[in-house]
Amino acid sequence: MWGLKQEPFAAGVLSLLFVVFLSLANVSHTIALRYVILAILLLMAGSQWLQWPACKAVFKERIVPVSLLSALLAFAVAHSLSLSLWREESLGEVYSQLLIGGLWFGVGLVLFRRPRMGSILDLTIVAGVLIAATEFSYGLYTYCSTGYWPYMKAFTTATKLEFTFFMNFVLAFIVAILCFGHRQRISRLPRWFLLAAAVLILFVSLCAGARNGMIGMVYLMLSMLFVYMVFEGIEFGWRKAVALFAVVVIGVGGMAAYAVKKDERNALFMASAQAGWDYSATKAWLRMEPYPMISPGVMVDASAYERVAWIHSGLDLIAAKPAGYGYSRDAFRLALAETGRPNQVGHSHSGFIDLGLGLGVAGILLWVAFCGSLIFIGFQGFKQRRDVLGLVLMLITCGFLGRMMLESVFRDHMLHIFLFTSAALLAEMSRRREEGDRS
Repeated sequence: MWGLKQEPFAAGVLSLLFVVFLSLANVSHTIALRYVILAILLLMAGSQWLQWPACKAVFKERIVPVSLLSALLAFAVAHSLSLSLWREESLGEVYSQLLIGGLWFGVGLVLFRRPRMGSILDLTIVAGVLIAATEFSYGLYTYCSTGYWPYMKAFTTATKLEFTFFMNFVLAFIVAILCFGHRQRISRLPRWFLLAAAVLILFVSLCAGARNGMIGMVYLMLSMLFVYMVFEGIEFGWRKAVALFAVVVIGVGGMAAYAVKKDERNALFMASAQAGWDYSATKAWLRMEPYPMISPGVMVDASAYERVAWIHSGLDLIAAKPAGYGYSRDAFRLALAETGRPNQVGHSHSGFIDLGLGLGVAGILLWVAFCGSLIFIGFQGFKQRRDVLGLVLMLITCGFLGRMMLESVFRDHMLHIFLFTSAALLAEMSRRREEGDRS
C-alpha cells in the first residue's frame, strides 16, 4: 500500500491519526469518529502485516499478553452466550467495549512494530497537551468573563473522572522521560516542553478537583521518586538525592494539602464512608431514600457514601454469584434488580466490581493476569536495559489497575486508550531492541 518513497508520508498520516484518536477520544460525541479512525488504521495495519515480516512476528514476541487478552475476549463472548442473565445486552457490550478494545490492541502492536515509526511517548504527550491547553484556555476565558476560575468542572470531557484519568495517564509518560530519558534517545520533544507540559497538566488537574485523580497523581509522584532513588540515587550523590527527595515530598504534600483543604467534602469523608459501609441500614445507596444524616443538620458526603456502599454491596453480590451475572456497563444496576432490589443507580464506580459482576471471578483473574504480564514485561525491560518504554508500560498498567479500584475506567475510550497504548509500547520495545542489536 505504501511504497518506500511514500513511507515518510505514511508515517505522518499515522502519527496524525494517533494524536486525533488519543485527544478526541476523551471528548464527548466522538464515537463515530473513533470508528472511522479505527477502520483506517486497520487497513493500514493489514498493509503493514503483508509488507513487514516483523509485524507478524510481534504477536509471537508478545505471545503471553496476546494469549491472555485473547482468552479474556473469548471468555467474555462465551459467558455472554451461556451465562449472562441479559444475553443480548451483554453481547452488544462485549462487542463495543472488549472486542473493539482488542482491535485497538492489535492496531498498536502491528503499526508500532514497523520501521521508522514515531514514538508512542511523543504522540501521547502531544495529545495530552492539546487537551490540557484547551481546558486551560476555557478556564482563562471563564476567569476573564466572571472573575472566577472554574473548579470541579471539566470542559473537554464529559466528567472530571475522564479528564483526570487522561491527565494522570499522560503525566506518567512525561515524568518517566524527564527522569530517565537521558539514558536513551527516546523522545524528540525538548526538555523545556516536557517541563511546561507537566506544569500545565498539574495546574488543570488541581482545578478539576477530582479526589481520585489527586490520589493517582500522588501515587505516581511517589512511585517515580522511589524508582528514581533505587536506580539513579547512587550516581546522583546522596546529598543531591536527599535534597531531591525532600523537594518532591514537600511539593507532593503541599499539593495534596491544597486539594484536601479546597474540597469541602473531605471533612465528612470518614463518617460518610462508615455510613456507606453499613449500607443495609437504609435504601439511600439505592437512591430510593434521602441520604442519611451524620449528625443533626449534617448530611453525609453523597460521593463517599455511595461509592463505599456500592463497593461493599458489589462484593456481596459477587460472593453470592462468583460466576457473574452478565457483562454490561450497568451490570451493578441490573444485578441489584435481579436480586430483588429496585434501584436508580448505574455502574458501581469500581471497575473491579463492574467486571466481577459482569464476568465473575474468572473474568477478574484473566484481566489481572493480562495486566500482570504487561507489568512483568515492562519491569524486565527497564531493569535489564533501562528502557523508558518499559517503565511507562509499568506505570500506566499499575495506574489503570489502581484507578479500577475506585473508578469505572474499564469501559469506553479509557479502556481503548489503555489497550492501544500498552500494545504500542510492547511493539516499540521490540522494535527498539531489534534496532539496538543491529547497531
